[in-house]
Amino acid sequence: MATSIPTYQTLTTVQEFRKAVNNHFSKQINEGQEYDYGKTFDEQKAFRIFHETMTWRKQNKVYDMSTDLFPANYFDRHAIYFQNHDMNNIPLLHYVIRVFHKGQEDNEAVKRFITYNFEEQIRNHPGQRIVILFDLRETGLSHLDYDLIKFVVNSLMHYYPGLLAYMLVYKQPFILQAAWKLIKTWLPTETQNSVKFVDEKTISQYISLDQLSKDMGGTANDTP
Repeated sequence: MATSIPTYQTLTTVQEFRKAVNNHFSKQINEGQEYDYGKTFDEQKAFRIFHETMTWRKQNKVYDMSTDLFPANYFDRHAIYFQNHDMNNIPLLHYVIRVFHKGQEDNEAVKRFITYNFEEQIRNHPGQRIVILFDLRETGLSHLDYDLIKFVVNSLMHYYPGLLAYMLVYKQPFILQAAWKLIKTWLPTETQNSVKFVDEKTISQYISLDQLSKDMGGTANDTP
């Protein structure tokens, strides 16, 4: 079973953190040589996103999440789990869609488990991005829950910006092609190119065989 998310020994206020950032990065900020804020800055949008994110974290008690919140089968069924790395040594978060059955899951609990995995990653490896590998083998319409996939996308765009390197969609069935075209539109235009559709022949362009499970044609251990 996965370990609990590490907790911090001290908390800080927004004011204290702002002061610490300004002091620590004063040269980069004041001289404008290393940090690029862009030519435009939508202050009101930034305030809104900050408020929504911090409110969401508070309402969902994200800071207090641990393995104790989830039944053992959430880890044992290997539906959402980290295992191995891509060609650039970026961690792979596997999302095995066939394990889920639309309408039979506690979606709120699954969302908390997704958040737990994101949160564990950023606390254990701050600044490191991830690849999400959507495994669509043996997947039909009864498995694909738009609510859960949209939560993943929204979380990456709003609550965990910068966490996603790219997405791999593995062995998409013909019956789900229209569905994934829709899902892709949920991403910002500049991010849509980060969705890569692969099969057993092309996935090795992103993941080496020693990091790819045997049932995907690789040589790695299949068990997380």
